[in-house]
Amino acid sequence: MKPASSSQRLTLQIDNLTSDGEGVARRNRDIYFVPGALPGEEVEVVLDGRRRKVWQTRLLNIIQTSDQRVQPQCPHYQRCGGCDLQHLAYAGQVSFKQDRVARELMRQKVDVPEWADAITGQPWHYRRKARLGVRSSKERDEVFVGFREAASKHLTNIDRCPVLDDNPALDWAWWRELIQQLQGRAVITQIEPLLADNALALVLRVLKPLSAADQQVLTDALQELASDVELQLWLKTDKDQPPHCVWPDKPQPLHHVVDGMELRIQPDDFVQVNGAVNRAMVEQAMTWLAPGENEVLWDLFAGHGNFSMPLAKRCSGVFAVEGDETMVASLSQQSEKLALPLQAKCADLSGQGGLADLPQPDAVLLDPPRAGAAGVMNELVERKVPRVLYVSCDAATLARDLNVLVAAGYKVKKAGIMDMFPQTHHVETMVLLEAGRR
Repeated sequence: MKPASSSQRLTLQIDNLTSDGEGVARRNRDIYFVPGALPGEEVEVVLDGRRRKVWQTRLLNIIQTSDQRVQPQCPHYQRCGGCDLQHLAYAGQVSFKQDRVARELMRQKVDVPEWADAITGQPWHYRRKARLGVRSSKERDEVFVGFREAASKHLTNIDRCPVLDDNPALDWAWWRELIQQLQGRAVITQIEPLLADNALALVLRVLKPLSAADQQVLTDALQELASDVELQLWLKTDKDQPPHCVWPDKPQPLHHVVDGMELRIQPDDFVQVNGAVNRAMVEQAMTWLAPGENEVLWDLFAGHGNFSMPLAKRCSGVFAVEGDETMVASLSQQSEKLALPLQAKCADLSGQGGLADLPQPDAVLLDPPRAGAAGVMNELVERKVPRVLYVSCDAATLARDLNVLVAAGYKVKKAGIMDMFPQTHHVETMVLLEAGRR
C-alpha cells in the first residue's frame, strides 16, 4: 500500500458501508474506506494510504451526523478490535446485515423469493464464549488482560466487556490483579471463558503448568466470588490436548440446552456464542427443513450435534459428518445417551469422496466454517438431494456455494439472517433450497 502524508485531509460524503461495516465514499474514480462512519454523514478524514484507487482513511471529525448514530456503550470501543458497529443503532445493524447478505447473493445470481424476518436477541450480554489475551510485562511490572486492538497485535486492557455475561468472574480488572499475584504469571497467555447453561468454565492457556501454590491462589479467589452458576477453573498446557479441570474436584459436566435436550460440551468445543439466537435458529431449521419420520438426513460439519440431535428426534436416521475425531466421539456418546437414531462419521469435507459410502439422503443440513462447503457441493448435485438447508457464517462463501446449486437447477425457497453477533459486522444466514425438476 502506498503511504500518504498525515497532513492529507479530505471532507467526504459517506454513501454506503463495506461488508466489514466501514463507511464508503467516492470522489471522481477514487474510493475511500472510513472506519466508524455511517451512510449519510459528511466527515473529515486523514488519508492513511492507497492501493490502486482505494484509499484507507482515519475518521477525524463528523460534520453532519446520521440519525442512525448512537453513543457506543463500551468505554473500550475506540481501541478494542472486537465490536465494530457499536456506533450504529441496533435496528440499523440488522438492516445493514440483511442488505449485505442480499447483495452477496445477487452478485452470484442467486434469487431469493422470500426473506424471513431476522432472528434477533439481546444486543448486549449475549456472548457466552470468548478468548482474551494475557501478557505480563516484566519491564513495567504490569499484567495486561484484554482483546487485540483493531488491525494490531497489541492488547487493549479490558475492565468489563458488555457483550459478555455480567458474572463477577468476568471482571478483567479483577483478573489482572489476581494474575499479578502469581509467580508463574508470565506463562499465562490467554483466558477463555465458556458460560454453559449450568456452569462458567474459565480456561487458562499456559505455556507450562502452573505451580500448586499458584493454582491455590486462583481457586481461593474464585471461591470468594458470589456467582449464580458453578465456577470452574481449567488449564490447557498443550494445544493438541484438551484442557483439564483443576477446580472443583467434581465439576458439573458442562451442557447447553437445545430443543429441550442437554447437549454435553467441553470448554474448547465450538459452540454458537449466542445461546438465545442459537435456540431460535435450531427451531427455525427444524420448521423449514421439516424432516419426516421415515426420512434419512445428513448433517454435515455436525460439530457436537447442535442440529444433529434435534434432527434425529424427528426422522428415522441421521448421518452426522464431522472432520474432528473428538467431535465424532462426542456425537456418538450423546446420541447413545439420548437414544437417538444417529450415526457419526469422521470425514474430510474439504475435498471429494468423503460422503461416497453414505446412503442416499432425503435432505441435507450443512453448517460449515467461514471457508464454506465447496468440497461437498458437487456431491449434493450428483445425489440430487431433494432439500438442502445451508447455514452460513460468511455471506461471500455462502453465495459462492449456492451458485453451484442454483446452476444445477436448485431453487431457493426462502432465506433469513440470524444476528448471532450484535455490535459486529458478522452475520449468520439460513437458506432453504429444493432440487428442480429436470
